[in-house]
Amino acid sequence: MGFLRRIQHYRVYRRLILSYLFLIMVTIGLLCTILYSMFSTRAVKEIDLSSREMLSQVSYTANVVFEQVQNITNQLMSDNQIITFMYANDDDKVAIYNANLLLSKMQSVYPFLANISIYNFTNKTYADVISLPPDPQMGERRQTGYLGFYPRKVIDGNGHPLQLLTFKIIPEPVYSGQTKSAIVLDLKETYIQNTMSSISSSSNDTSTFVMDSKGTVISHSDSEQFMKNFSENNYFQHILSDEGSQGSFVQSLDHHKFLTTYVKSETLDWVFVSVRPYDQLLSGIYELRNWTLLIALFLFIMGACISLIVTGNLYNPIKALVDKVTESGTSENKSLLRLDEYKLLSEAFSNSIQVTKSMELKLSSSTDLLQNGYMYNMLKGHSQSYAYKADIEEQLLSRMQGQYFAVIQFQIDQYYIFKNTYSILDRELIRFAISNIAQEMISKIYRNEEVIHEENEITMIIQWEQSAPDKQLYYILNEIQAVVKDYYKTSISVSIGDVVSAIGDIERSYRSSQRYMALKLFWGYGSLLDATKSILPDKHTRYPAAMERKIIDAIKLCQPKTIQKEITEWTTLLSRSGSPSLTLQYATFLHLAITREFESIVEWWDTDPQELYLAMNELPQKETLDEIQTMIQLFCIRIVGMIEENKKGLAALKNSKVIEEIKQYLQQNYHEPNLSLEIVSDQVGLTSGYIGKMFKSMVGTSFNDHVTHIRMKQAKTLLTGTSDTVAQIGERVGIYNVSYFSTLFKKKYGVTPSLYREQNQQNT
Repeated sequence: MGFLRRIQHYRVYRRLILSYLFLIMVTIGLLCTILYSMFSTRAVKEIDLSSREMLSQVSYTANVVFEQVQNITNQLMSDNQIITFMYANDDDKVAIYNANLLLSKMQSVYPFLANISIYNFTNKTYADVISLPPDPQMGERRQTGYLGFYPRKVIDGNGHPLQLLTFKIIPEPVYSGQTKSAIVLDLKETYIQNTMSSISSSSNDTSTFVMDSKGTVISHSDSEQFMKNFSENNYFQHILSDEGSQGSFVQSLDHHKFLTTYVKSETLDWVFVSVRPYDQLLSGIYELRNWTLLIALFLFIMGACISLIVTGNLYNPIKALVDKVTESGTSENKSLLRLDEYKLLSEAFSNSIQVTKSMELKLSSSTDLLQNGYMYNMLKGHSQSYAYKADIEEQLLSRMQGQYFAVIQFQIDQYYIFKNTYSILDRELIRFAISNIAQEMISKIYRNEEVIHEENEITMIIQWEQSAPDKQLYYILNEIQAVVKDYYKTSISVSIGDVVSAIGDIERSYRSSQRYMALKLFWGYGSLLDATKSILPDKHTRYPAAMERKIIDAIKLCQPKTIQKEITEWTTLLSRSGSPSLTLQYATFLHLAITREFESIVEWWDTDPQELYLAMNELPQKETLDEIQTMIQLFCIRIVGMIEENKKGLAALKNSKVIEEIKQYLQQNYHEPNLSLEIVSDQVGLTSGYIGKMFKSMVGTSFNDHVTHIRMKQAKTLLTGTSDTVAQIGERVGIYNVSYFSTLFKKKYGVTPSLYREQNQQNT
């Protein structure tokens, strides 16, 4: 079918159909939901009102019964035979018979009464209608007024159980003392339930019951629930907390919802309650819901058919255009569900415009590239050999119509650091940003053309009407420097070339801007340079060979302050030259002279002299005279450090040789009794104080302790290897005092010489 093929191939067709279907589904869904909610809510309200009316009628019936109970009581109390029975002191059979006869007549008049009985607590007599056994606790039941009520269960004379609602009337006032008599009216519990059943048309699952204020059931549709206490149930607490005379609420029991309706009696302290399952309340509504869903499905099918018809009518004009576009069969090659008609039409109608614009952009870009290339070669002095020179000059003159021209050059300061800090992409982005900032700010007042955008050079040609730059240009250039400094945390230097009156002389302005930019060597970073910043060269400035000699001598003498002073004077002299190239040349000469002076020396220190020459490679990267001065100072300090380190090494080597000589002398002359530090110092040619400190620092012990160590070690050998006496051994090691020798030996080894010899002989 045609519409199925359209659905498969055309995206707009699918979107139209889906949009209509979605609109129909939402409309039908909302309408059905609203109607169903309204009907179900209304049905629940109607059922709730019906339940309240039923309970109100039952409550009214109970009130009528209560009034009749009062009327019966009044009739009995006004009868002489009943009074005679109630207040008789003795058992009177005639009075009992007459009372029974009257009670039977009275009970036949009021069929809702199950039994009427009279108690005489004085003579213990009892009269009733249906011969129920007397309640032994009747006299003991306490009540606050003359009329009391309580439910009870009894067994009649035939053995049948009865559920009764008992009204107890005490004729005497309560405060008169002990109760003498009582009239008891027993109401059938089924009478209340039958009354509710006759009024209500509820289902079997509906529970209707009556409770007193304590939650005790006095009548229930389920007779098993009689006299049970519901005070712990939540709905009973809810009913008691409600101050109104009637109400309803929804509760959940065992995961099922119930509608609870209640009415409070105006005269009796009773509550009439109806509990209905919620699903039975809405049984009709569920059927209505099914019909609603069926109708909604029918309406949805009808809406889908209408959507197809409406979509087809709306889509026909679009289809005609799409067929024109896809005559070549382009759409047939497309995958299903991927053909977008709007995209096809947009591509078809805008293709020619895009091609035209693309050609215009290419031509414009090519023209700009040719003109920029020509201006670049013109600045570099290569324009004579440029192709299409005449055509490009004509176009260029149409753009460059100012009376005067000048080249402005921007350079990033400390470029060697900038290059090592940022990647190639980041460097290009920052240069592009600086170029845009400069062009945007300068173009507000001056016409300009960007010509060169190289590694560390951004060059622009400015056009103006005066023969010299005005102050406003300097303000703008200073502002550009400040903006770049704030945003990119790097400074730039700017140079302004000489002003020329013809575009053909622009090369001269470019060359002059390069010369002025070189003056950054003297003026420092962030400079704004032009012809006014040129320094007149001092014709008497020659290479300061005498200063060079002073610097080298200061290095040899290891005098950092003198080195710094001489280099400062040297750079001050060079700053007067006014020639950046000459300054760099002289700096190279000084660096080379220092390297050659100490080249042969560093070889002795196991240092490669080539490192000194490699340090000179950093010199061309320095952009200011201060950087050159700092570099040469650090280079000199480095050599001084090498010299001092070598001196320390030589001194340590010399001291080590002296200590070894002293140790050897002590080892050979320890037996001399007058061996002392003074004798050893004379032997090596140094002072005794110097020898003592050096010996302590290098050996780790004092001179005297070391001599004692050698003597005690030799004495231990003699004690075990000879039979000489302790005194003789002491003399052989240079100690003639026997007791002093023994003291030193014991301090060293923990035992006396004699004991040491004995222990050694025992061990062997």
